[in-house]
Amino acid sequence: MSDFAPKWFPDAPDLVAFKTPNLSLSPFGPQHLDFVQKTASQWSVAQWLSRVPHPYPEDGAQTFLKLADESFAAGQGVRWVVSDRHSGEMLGFVGLDAKSQDHEPWHIGYWFAPEAWGRGVATEAAFHVLTFAFWYMELPEIWSGFHVENHASKRVLEKCGFDGWTEGTIETLNSGAQPAFETTLSRASFDEFVFSGGCSMQPQLDRDVPVIWVVAAALFNEQDQVLVAQRPKGKALEGLWEFPGGKMEPNEGPEAALIRELKEELGIDVGIGCLAPLTFASFPYPKFHLMMPLYAIRKWRGEPVGREGQAIKWVSKFELRDLEMPPADEPLVPVIMDWM
Repeated sequence: MSDFAPKWFPDAPDLVAFKTPNLSLSPFGPQHLDFVQKTASQWSVAQWLSRVPHPYPEDGAQTFLKLADESFAAGQGVRWVVSDRHSGEMLGFVGLDAKSQDHEPWHIGYWFAPEAWGRGVATEAAFHVLTFAFWYMELPEIWSGFHVENHASKRVLEKCGFDGWTEGTIETLNSGAQPAFETTLSRASFDEFVFSGGCSMQPQLDRDVPVIWVVAAALFNEQDQVLVAQRPKGKALEGLWEFPGGKMEPNEGPEAALIRELKEELGIDVGIGCLAPLTFASFPYPKFHLMMPLYAIRKWRGEPVGREGQAIKWVSKFELRDLEMPPADEPLVPVIMDWM
């Protein structure tokens, strides 16, 4: 696998759809052909694009859709049509695709209809596609560039965290080699840009994925240690340490679910009066959103034993912070450490 390959790639087009505060991003499909054909045919749009010929062929959008479908099926690209979230007006297009060489980072590109220019939609769309790419697909680095005279594109990319431009050339179908600027943005640099206060936006992806409720326990012993369990082989995230618990069944409350799970997983009996609500985790996995209430427990009957093949151990607050845990559990650690 390439060093630049995504750790997760959607296995169905619906998994790439999402909404932002003002926009709706949908996977490129037949319903968008007229918009793409009309917009890509305009020289004011095509002049800045390296792979869009002008004049645009009559079957240009149809051919483009075929290539986009093939790229998605091969796990080599995702393409979105951007619409106004409220009116449904189609505004533009964003693409994320692998370069031809495995040793190169993936590329983000975009174009928007002239009537959408100056409205901030390109920045909002590109920023959230980068969020999807870094936080869901877990791409390590993304490349982008623009024609030296395309100042609007430069502003969009800089508002998304790109900087440190290198001057070079780009081969275009319409004008041959053209002067251009290019650079890459790493996941670490994007995170720093978002959380350091230098970013004018915050990620707000509204995805149509199921919400999964899981309940967990922080069991404390008399030595002020907390119990953790290791996910067994064959399960997702195998080998990572987590807090005991499990999924809530339909029409089951969190307390009843946790009491049942602790009996099944550890062989201990816990009374409902011994469950103290402590905090909760909310984490967006690629195919679902996890909600996980966490309860503190200091009293129970029985000796905890891993009854489902999982290893368990008691750890101090200092050992806890060094464990490798699922991303949904990690935000719980500081709260538990404060409680210990």
